Amino acid sequence: MSKPTVARATIGSLAPGGDAVAHVDIGGQRRAVFVPHGAPGDVVLAEIDDSQRPARGRILELLSPGPERVPPACRWSARCGGCDWMHLSADAQTRAHVEHVVGALPAEWRHVTVVAHPAPAVLAYRSRARVHVRCRRGRVEVGMHAARTHDPVPVDRCAVLVPALEGARRSLTALFEHSAGRGEVQLALGVGGRAVLDVRWSGDLAPAFFGRVERAVSAGDLAGARATLAGASRPAVVGDPTPWIAGADGVPLRLAPGGFAQVSDGFSATLAHHVADLVRSGKPAAAVELYAGVGTFSVLLAREVRDLVVVESGREACDAARANLAARGLGARVVEADAEGFTWNEATKVVVLDPPRTGARAVTERLARSRVARIVYVSCDPQTLGRDLRLLATAYDVRGVATFEMFPQTSHVETVVTLDRRRAS
Repeated sequence: MSKPTVARATIGSLAPGGDAVAHVDIGGQRRAVFVPHGAPGDVVLAEIDDSQRPARGRILELLSPGPERVPPACRWSARCGGCDWMHLSADAQTRAHVEHVVGALPAEWRHVTVVAHPAPAVLAYRSRARVHVRCRRGRVEVGMHAARTHDPVPVDRCAVLVPALEGARRSLTALFEHSAGRGEVQLALGVGGRAVLDVRWSGDLAPAFFGRVERAVSAGDLAGARATLAGASRPAVVGDPTPWIAGADGVPLRLAPGGFAQVSDGFSATLAHHVADLVRSGKPAAAVELYAGVGTFSVLLAREVRDLVVVESGREACDAARANLAARGLGARVVEADAEGFTWNEATKVVVLDPPRTGARAVTERLARSRVARIVYVSCDPQTLGRDLRLLATAYDVRGVATFEMFPQTSHVETVVTLDRRRAS
């Protein structure tokens, strides 16, 4: 293995995925170097491993900060993998997200103006989070994974969690004392705004674990918890572990324990209203919502569409979606099915999809051959979004692109793209 190169470098841009990019002369060649925790305009002394392509570097010394660099609100941000852009100003984060989304669009669509929606709060905004716990040799470690590892980074304070979740996060060390193994804990808000825990564990939980949780529930520190051990057929439940958020219509929205939901309640409502407005303007009599989760969008869409079919593969999420619709007297039909295999009928005029980070290639291939008039695609990953949009560009025109700063302090962004089927000429 060659000896790393040490060189002075100026950070020029931010790459999708979070790293900064500098260009450095190495062995007579101009090479791109990916550098974590850099900001545009930074002048740094970097150690560079040029055996990789692209080359990888790490900052040894910040010689001169760029104009977009700010002091991180958390002293652990350079180690913890949770907030990879905390050293950047909020405006810089938004601009970089827009640039990455534009760069991912099909080339013929890159002239489109992207409407950016800034976050209402950039700290203490997360009302859901997943942390990792490792217990070994009598020590409990709780934290996000360090960048590019599976090692949790213990922190004294998480700057992006809402206070109730931060209190629950701090309690985990004591709850897991004398346990062995590792797992993850999803933190969310339950009844009365108190925290709930969903534990997935590989190893042995201490016999005292459940007693400690019961005392925390009795004291009002937690609303409830459930724990699933590796190989167990069902979880152990203490109190009421059901997570809730404020729905986009102002009515409480039930979540599936341990399931997916947006990380910020208030901004999630803003996103849902944006999606509903796009569907309303399409004036559909029939629509399908794919990857619908617990009905975050559905509770608004069901008011706009006479015949709405809500498709979700997770059983608990389907149960929650049905309960949320019933609580509002809404009649949308919830179907437990894989979106890739679900067949919509010929009357469907609008399809809304909000797939996981891996995107929806099989679905978009079918949509490109369909007669669906409008597609509203919600994505948390610009690269897989761009891949899927290139499939749709053969039959659809873009009508609008908007970004939502749903994950401040990180390189992630939520994007909504509206597409209308191209008329035959």
